[in-house]
Amino acid sequence: MLYRVCMWNRQSGRPPERPTIVPVLRVEVQGSEIIVIASDTDYRVTYHKPDNSPQLIAKSYPRKEDRRVSMTLAQFLTTAWGLANDKARELGWIV
Repeated sequence: MLYRVCMWNRQSGRPPERPTIVPVLRVEVQGSEIIVIASDTDYRVTYHKPDNSPQLIAKSYPRKEDRRVSMTLAQFLTTAWGLANDKARELGWIV
């Protein structure tokens, strides 16, 4: 696991650039849930499909950025949604 102490550049007022480490995303199916996990990060999202819903619903998801990696939380959630939907189609959960 990587740890990095980040200091703001007081002159520019911008946060430091993100590391160039790109996590590997893994999709797991556990019972009626699809879980997408990004390696070496705090990013993990769990989806399920309620019987009365035509789509997946996020059951739990990260709420803060993991500044140790190049992927933002928004990028992770967008990519995870696509991967989870692909897996749900493969399993016949959604059309």
